[in-house]
Amino acid sequence: MIVLLLAGALVPLLLIGWLVDFARASRNDSLFQPASSAHARRARRLTGMYVRGGGAARDDERLVRR
Repeated sequence: MIVLLLAGALVPLLLIGWLVDFARASRNDSLFQPASSAHARRARRLTGMYVRGGGAARDDERLVRR
């Protein structure tokens, strides 16, 4: 029972720590330069800045060409 309570208390603390780390990395990140640290790369990846494919750009080109 005590182990479950400790685990239940630990999870929110870990999430808050992770959110603070994410907020610091994204706040200090300059988007016009390469990512300066692993924290900044992780924040960019999480927010969707690193997207593979680029299918939307190709679709736009098709619409313009027609």
